[in-house]
Amino acid sequence: MDVDFELSQQLQGHESQVRCLALLSDGALVSGGLDSQVIIWRRPSEEEGFIREKTLKHHTDFVFALAPSHSEKGSFYSGSKDRLAFKCDREGNPCIQFQGHEGPVCSIVEIGAKVVTGAWDGTAKVWDITNGTCLLTLEAGAHAVAVATLPTGEIVTGSQDKTLRVFRGESCVHKVDEAHGDIIRHITASSTGMATASNDGSVKLWSFDGLQMSVLGGHQSYVYGVAFSGDNSEIISASDDSTLKVWSVNDSQCKQSIVHAGTVWQAIPLPNSDIITACADMIVRVWTRDPARMAAEAERQTQQEIAQQAAVAAAQKGSSSVPMDSVIDISRMPTMVGKKNGDVKMFNDNGTVFAYMWNAGARCWDKVGEVMGAPKPAKVFYEGDSVFPSGEYDFVWDVDMGPSMGTKKLPFNRGQNPLQAAESFCSREQIHKGNMDQIRAFIEQNAGDGASGAAPAAPAAPAPAPTAYTEPSMEFFPVLQPAVFKDGKFEALQGKILEFNQQVEEELRLDPVDTQHLIEGISKLKMGVSTELRDCEKEIIVKKLGKWPNDKLFPVVDLWRLLLAHPSSSDFFKGSDRGTSYILQVLNLLAVDINSPLGLCAARYLANLFIYQTNKYAAFDKRELVLNGVEAAISSTNKHTKLACASVLLNMAIILYESSQPPKAFDEATANRVLQLALTFLSKVEDEDARCRAMLAIG
Repeated sequence: MDVDFELSQQLQGHESQVRCLALLSDGALVSGGLDSQVIIWRRPSEEEGFIREKTLKHHTDFVFALAPSHSEKGSFYSGSKDRLAFKCDREGNPCIQFQGHEGPVCSIVEIGAKVVTGAWDGTAKVWDITNGTCLLTLEAGAHAVAVATLPTGEIVTGSQDKTLRVFRGESCVHKVDEAHGDIIRHITASSTGMATASNDGSVKLWSFDGLQMSVLGGHQSYVYGVAFSGDNSEIISASDDSTLKVWSVNDSQCKQSIVHAGTVWQAIPLPNSDIITACADMIVRVWTRDPARMAAEAERQTQQEIAQQAAVAAAQKGSSSVPMDSVIDISRMPTMVGKKNGDVKMFNDNGTVFAYMWNAGARCWDKVGEVMGAPKPAKVFYEGDSVFPSGEYDFVWDVDMGPSMGTKKLPFNRGQNPLQAAESFCSREQIHKGNMDQIRAFIEQNAGDGASGAAPAAPAAPAPAPTAYTEPSMEFFPVLQPAVFKDGKFEALQGKILEFNQQVEEELRLDPVDTQHLIEGISKLKMGVSTELRDCEKEIIVKKLGKWPNDKLFPVVDLWRLLLAHPSSSDFFKGSDRGTSYILQVLNLLAVDINSPLGLCAARYLANLFIYQTNKYAAFDKRELVLNGVEAAISSTNKHTKLACASVLLNMAIILYESSQPPKAFDEATANRVLQLALTFLSKVEDEDARCRAMLAIG
């Protein structure tokens, strides 16, 4: 597995946003920015970093585009808002001027003895590089035009009209209408295909004749730059969402996302596989996977902290029109959809306000960070239970449940959905959902405006607790709380995994960097759901350890089981395949030996799939396969495995009940299958706990 990119070097010299980059044929780097300057950076040797050699001021306005020239070593082109493009020699002296565009020059590429420019006037122009003569003007759409050249010698353009055009000479030989949902910002080509970046937040891969091959969706705002890695195995993209993303060409998955302190305008690869980014914070950064070239840990940590703080500050600014005391409770997040890609909302998570950004590609909310300065009024501590977590709440009411049940506690936070709280209360007390409206009315009356998120006015006498409950039709059913296995011995697991790491084949072993990521990830899981796991930590836990042989996997699968109790586990079940490969792998491991520790860990993993909504619907999507696995495990001699399988049946029954409420259709086939398996449990299993869960599933 690839090591994550880490900061290698930060190049400071620009006085405003850095907009564009180019690597020259002699190894030098040039950067251009909104300070109207071009800076030449060079490495004294291959082992040393870049240093600033010269600052050029041949443009009178923003520098939007840079490109290398291969006709003369070390020379390059620049394009500007001043509507001019220049060819500069190795020393940075302008030697050829290209004048004729009626708008800012925003894109440049050399092709043989010609150079092609794209501008805000809706045209692409082809120039003679020896004398600056315009040879051809191509009508390339509307407004800003991006240009690239193909290995075939053809020119490809994209513009604000969302159309891709391929020109052979002055003739348009291919045209793709609505290639993107918004402006096409950048185009690049490799030996096998081309890639485009757009304001619609996506990167797309294309064949040379305009056939769309794949879509890379994951950015939360405009994508300004895209490039192929040196070996064409990866794509790198730069975005207004302040991230650099690294993608695998083979499976179109995002391998890493690196947060910056501002818009990332462009990213380019180096021959040594490093990446360089141009950022709105006026800094050019070099990123590397080579530990020998990584910056000091303190510098890397500082960069990460500054980037995260900038993201949170941007979220606060974008949400400043929303009063802090009307923040939506995080329990409502699964039911809410962003208005657009990059839409920012604040959610109240147990009294702490976090900013989240809507990811239209994955259709989920991505966490940005904590919003500082949000008010935290006086709270009442609640010790917690199986439904309501331990912590401080705005209200903790005593609810009279009648003579048979006594008084029960109902915790509630301002901004929380009263109906959601009422449903959770019914679930905890195992009372019929017909009582929800009465409990909701009680909450709204006692919380005042706090039930809708605002701080309540001075309340009148508390409304009486609801006592006239509708008698449930059955005392225990339906059970709505899934049976899961959240407890774990993290230190023992970590020790066993590190022990096995010395026993597996060398190519499967975790290196020191991987080991550190693993230890940090386990530490965060032990701390609970409030921690945030990094992609590299999840990658080690799920993917790299998942390649170990079966006889070394039982502590790994048990760690996966504990990972499912953390909200970040949902990331593995959001894709188009909804985590199918992970579920199938665990089902196969369950079948290897249903009596072994591995079989037990696999069965508990399946039960824990029902903790979070994204995960449980992924499991329900594969319900036939999951139930087949449970059926095979009924004959296990391990009573703990039987209990875990009975838990899966109960959890499947719960989701059947939840997903079959009118007007939704009842899945009778799956219900009958669950019923038959539960009855089989009762006839073949003696363990009382497993039998109890099977009976609850039937109920």
